[in-house]
Amino acid sequence: MPGVISRGIRAPIIRDGDDIIRIVADAVVAAAVEDGFSLRQRDIVAVTESVVARADGNYASVDDIADDVRRKLGGGTVAVIFPILSRNRFSLCLRGIAAGAKKIILVLSYPSDEVGNR
Repeated sequence: MPGVISRGIRAPIIRDGDDIIRIVADAVVAAAVEDGFSLRQRDIVAVTESVVARADGNYASVDDIADDVRRKLGGGTVAVIFPILSRNRFSLCLRGIAAGAKKIILVLSYPSDEVGNR
């Protein structure tokens, strides 16, 4: 019995309304055939939350973020304190904040962010 094995499996780009169950199942089966591994009873297949959200249409656009900033914070000066810069969505979030605010104060931690990125 091998312990925990983690694999990254390529799948098509997921869009709102896609049949994520079929896409994931097809991608895992294709990878198993191509890479020579097999799925067994009690194996677990995990899918990132961002993929599930995209298939469900459950995400915020840059315009949604800008509208939220204007509505909740008045659209004036907004401070972003110690963001995790390596988050793959941070630049899009910052773009939305910038679109909804007149001025941004960006406070970065030094020499690294809270997860150790320099």
